[in-house]
Amino acid sequence: MVKNQYRFGRLKEKAVAQKLRRAGASVTLSKGSKGAEDMIAIFKSKKWIVQSKATRKGIPNRPSSGDVGRLKQKATKNNATPVIAEVSGDGSIKFKSVRDGRELKP
Repeated sequence: MVKNQYRFGRLKEKAVAQKLRRAGASVTLSKGSKGAEDMIAIFKSKKWIVQSKATRKGIPNRPSSGDVGRLKQKATKNNATPVIAEVSGDGSIKFKSVRDGRELKP
């Protein structure tokens, strides 16, 4: 079990990136956790700006309104879809549109 919260989050970000790559995306992880997004995923016909949220158990916390605003702004600038990747305690990953809350498939 990873005790450091930053390392825990980074491991989950890498798991999200791996899932997106398996779905055919080219993924670039952000170097740190200071920006709006954790990664950018580019598919043949779409681009996602992704913020991942993870928890050790249960359902991940929702992003703050500030995080959501920054993610939407960054996505609009880059002609992309703002996405939250929710990583649950069991390791399952769901992708949700920030704009309308619907579940997305990579």
